[in-house]
Amino acid sequence: MHFTTFLARHAFFTTRQFAVQCDCRVDSASRRLAKLARQAALVQVSRGVWAQLEHPLFTPYAATPFLLGNDQGYVSFLSAMHRHGLVSQVPGGIQVATTGHSRSLLSPLGRHEFLRIKPEMMIEGVAVSSTSPPYAVASAEKALLDTLYIATRKRRRFASLPELHLGEINQGRLRELLNAQVEWKPIRRAIGSRLSSLLGSGWRD
Repeated sequence: MHFTTFLARHAFFTTRQFAVQCDCRVDSASRRLAKLARQAALVQVSRGVWAQLEHPLFTPYAATPFLLGNDQGYVSFLSAMHRHGLVSQVPGGIQVATTGHSRSLLSPLGRHEFLRIKPEMMIEGVAVSSTSPPYAVASAEKALLDTLYIATRKRRRFASLPELHLGEINQGRLRELLNAQVEWKPIRRAIGSRLSSLLGSGWRD
């Protein structure tokens, strides 16, 4: 495949993907991509990961699977809540729930913040986007649960939240996720108490 055809098809890609599909050595691919980056045709997001900011399929959320490496993860917290209309204020970066270590990554795309949650919380409440490349993103209920879970574990995070619009939250689904994913009763009660203050009389522990 000619490299221009490859670039027309991919908003995000790795050096190895480029090398394989363009039938060239990895070192040659790396040099060609670095040259394109110097010409501002693309940007290097992290080592071996590239993006075309002007590509019609580009969205910074799609960088998530490339930046996770071997860890599991998905877009969540305020980032997912904003996507679902629960938060009007645009978050300062893209927040990602991960099984890996908590960390922050600055790149030409902005800031990606990775917050660690337990693997058992990765199973439900997450869907795959219809974009190309696809990325995993929490449902509205799951993003709210993840946010409050971190708030009970790391009290300086999400201690105060921006104005929330929770009218479309499915409280039955939220309760199912809470009961299935948060087994330790003190944490579950703490989340329930926060939900009571957010949802008012509509929420019952």
